[in-house]
Amino acid sequence: MPVKVEVRMDVQSMTDFMLYQIYSSGAGVLVSVLAVINIVLTIVFAVKGRMGLMALYAAFAVVLLVVFPYMIKKKVRKQMSSSRRLNIPVIYEFEDSGVTTTTPQDSGKASWKKFKKAVSKKRIIMLFDEQKQAIILPVDQIEDNYTPIVDLIYKNMPAPAVRIRRLDKRK
Repeated sequence: MPVKVEVRMDVQSMTDFMLYQIYSSGAGVLVSVLAVINIVLTIVFAVKGRMGLMALYAAFAVVLLVVFPYMIKKKVRKQMSSSRRLNIPVIYEFEDSGVTTTTPQDSGKASWKKFKKAVSKKRIIMLFDEQKQAIILPVDQIEDNYTPIVDLIYKNMPAPAVRIRRLDKRK
């Protein structure tokens, strides 16, 4: 049975998507590792009583863990506020043969074979194709259709490619 949803990209969903894209890449992993190293060094220098170095490494950790994500969110908000795509409705129809995307200007269909990865975060579901382009589904906009959509994703994509939390806790 096809599942049809209409979504409008919002700033929070795009921010979540961009943070996922950045922090799951090589540079994002490096930033996370550097943050952990800075936290460890902060603790080491605190134990040794070297407060100057402790403060320095604590400041680096704050920059990596707080300032960088804040700057990313701020930049995404600025870009999205001037984007014409923000309020355009996109209709996705999920069925066993694939996903149909319809906008006021265009429409197209992609078979499930085109999708290489499916991931969920707290507020979004992302379906990535082979060019690493994504369908972003804000969870708060698909509400009652969340479980049927996730069921279709699990049914039609290889299990290792799907990293989506199920609300019903099924595998």
